[in-house]
Amino acid sequence: MNGDSSASQLARRIVAGLNVQPGELIQVRDHVDRPDVLIEVLLAIDLAGATPIIDHQSPAYLNRWLAAATPESVAQSGLQRRRVLEQIDRVVSLSGGMPDFSLAAPEVLAAWQQMDEELTTIEEARHLPILVVAVPSAPRAARLGITLEALETHLMPALLLDAASSRTLIDRALKTIAGSHIVIGTGNGCELHLYHGDRRWHGDDGVIDDEDRRRLTIVSNLPAGSVYTTVLEDRTYGTLFLPSAPGASDVTLHFEEGRIVAIDAAHGAGALADWLDRHSGEPRRVSHIGIGLNPHLRSPIGWTLVDEHIAGALFLALGENRYMGGQNASSLNHDFALVGASLAVDGRPFLPTLLDTPDRP
Repeated sequence: MNGDSSASQLARRIVAGLNVQPGELIQVRDHVDRPDVLIEVLLAIDLAGATPIIDHQSPAYLNRWLAAATPESVAQSGLQRRRVLEQIDRVVSLSGGMPDFSLAAPEVLAAWQQMDEELTTIEEARHLPILVVAVPSAPRAARLGITLEALETHLMPALLLDAASSRTLIDRALKTIAGSHIVIGTGNGCELHLYHGDRRWHGDDGVIDDEDRRRLTIVSNLPAGSVYTTVLEDRTYGTLFLPSAPGASDVTLHFEEGRIVAIDAAHGAGALADWLDRHSGEPRRVSHIGIGLNPHLRSPIGWTLVDEHIAGALFLALGENRYMGGQNASSLNHDFALVGASLAVDGRPFLPTLLDTPDRP
């Protein structure tokens, strides 16, 4: 990124997307160690008349902190972080880092996880607007097996998609998905049946406005461009195939009465089950499903936050969904991009209709 052509444009898009207001206190969570991006974001917030406050959460920082911390020091740090969180008005999360939690002693990691859950509880109680931004970084690029320049080339046009264009795509999609019975096909003969009930389809245009806050759809993403909905938590049944999941590969999830009741996998079924069981609440229920619409994203790169916005891609999340109007409580909120999957609503195929629209960007 360089100059006004990239980082500063992204910063202005972030401030507009978060709907920053003069006099507010804005927390900027730095998960990526991109000083050039961070400085532009801080400047854009200041220029909007608000005050930025940085929360360092980059992988390099967290790795050093957790490796050297004690449970007591983490708890004391959490005390002040909770006080800060009670004061801020909005949150920018510069996302993309991958900390190594194995560096932390078990008791330190437990203290950090407890602190994180307490902070999340405050966020949810205060309904804080949060804009999650996929920021390219050298470590993320290396993890994906590409150069940073290639990652920026792939991602920047999608990040800068303006809200008006997103809304046009969202309005088009919403016209085609009315119905109750949703079926997602993910290959290997897997079909997952979900029921919409009277739940509302939402559109993520990358802007959290007053109407979004009234609806409690208070988390938005950049790149933007998607439609999504919660489903009736106890009505999901069938099977869902995932090429990969935490600790596992070639996974088939079996659902009954809204919950995962069995896990088959070529590798790591037990590890995946353990990962789910480490979370509180109902991590085995579907949080929400959605459809990517961003015309600047055409092929997956292996980064879920990006891939789930590919035009025509489906995504599905497990766990917490109360922040978007659902009824499932959990410490888990994890998305899976279902690139290549199919969707039908009340027997009508959805994706071919959307993708064959003549005025597709």
